[in-house]
Amino acid sequence: MVKSAALSLFSLLFFYGCAEWDLGLGTKDDGLPPPPPVQETAYPFSDIPIPSGFSRDDSKSFIYESGSGTVKVAKIVFSGWENLEKVITFYQNEMLNKGWTLVNSIKHKNYILNYEKEGWAATVILNPNYGRTIIEIQAGPK
Repeated sequence: MVKSAALSLFSLLFFYGCAEWDLGLGTKDDGLPPPPPVQETAYPFSDIPIPSGFSRDDSKSFIYESGSGTVKVAKIVFSGWENLEKVITFYQNEMLNKGWTLVNSIKHKNYILNYEKEGWAATVILNPNYGRTIIEIQAGPK
């Protein structure tokens, strides 16, 4: 009786532990790479990208959009744990990929990138802050 109870307990624990193993039986591997992550944008400006890992600070952000949607003006602030130089490079590349033209850039205590697109202007202000980078985007009609 004791042997059968011990054997039953051992079997139960053994098979319960095996249930946690991932044997890969339910997964489908078709050899394709996973889809790229969807890039976040500075809503309502879908053509202004935001680096991954940054979150919007709604208490410092302001967005105005007319009822017809023809006028959009925004000051949007994001923060994240990324090196300032990497964020600068991100904007120098990604804004061009989204059709923006760099008008000028200014470097002082912070980094300011001014862009324009047909009928629109955008200013990206990058501030280092104790290992974090603060992104302030100001966008609207020219």
